[in-house]
Amino acid sequence: MQKALETALAELTLGSEIAVGDAGAIAAWLERNQVAAEDAEALTRDFPRLQVYRGLVRGNLREALRATMPRTVARLGAAFEPVFAEFLRVSPPVTHYLRELTPRFLHFAAPRWEMDAALPKYICDLARHEALQVEVASLLARPMDHVTAELSVDEGVAFIDAVRLVTYAWAVHRLPDDETSDAEPEPGPVSLLVYRSPEHDVRYLELGPFAVALLSGLLGEGATLRVALTRAAHSTGLELSDELLDRAARLLAELAERGALLGKAGPIGNAGRRHANLMPKPRTPA
Repeated sequence: MQKALETALAELTLGSEIAVGDAGAIAAWLERNQVAAEDAEALTRDFPRLQVYRGLVRGNLREALRATMPRTVARLGAAFEPVFAEFLRVSPPVTHYLRELTPRFLHFAAPRWEMDAALPKYICDLARHEALQVEVASLLARPMDHVTAELSVDEGVAFIDAVRLVTYAWAVHRLPDDETSDAEPEPGPVSLLVYRSPEHDVRYLELGPFAVALLSGLLGEGATLRVALTRAAHSTGLELSDELLDRAARLLAELAERGALLGKAGPIGNAGRRHANLMPKPRTPA
């Protein structure tokens, strides 16, 4: 009985709207969900109030997405609502935690936006860019009193949890914060390191090809510093010279000063760490 009520209310809240005066549709909804006669009578009587509940739930979810991706939703305009409604009907949220709403919605919506020729080509990059700020901001930054451990070329490098390496086809991170702006981003590709500072600000650092290759090895593969340096030089067609080693040392030192790098890794290092292909819009530039 309880399960039938829960299923019926989920369909009413997240599915297609049923008009208050459509007695046939209301009866079909109750029968479809096998609601007991006594409960069906009560739900039919209180149906107008249930529609108010539907509006509140959907409104809260809609506003949560607007708060996470304000510029994306603004640029989508009327194209946002149909995909939002389809998302609730086909792949609704499965937890009560709003922080998990945006990634689930983007997983559903992004392929549809990419196929819509009427939308800006950069819309998915912008959505991921905005959404990741929430993710990175919720992760742990380096403690204020942390002392960086000296690096070793034959060990991995440990980074804070709140760090992501991403690449975009469009320079969406340079767009103005103004939600009413219609400025278009420059075409990329552009790669950035996103991290949460010890002051708890989400910041980013734009990277060149060698830095991307080096950090990909250290972050994504958990390689030792020696292996990551060798692979990065090879993949970018550079000689592993003293000058290049100096560039790498200065990059890693800067990341330590910024609070993104902790020092040499332990036995496990960063192997197996998962990184989302999203990018936030930081409030404070790096």
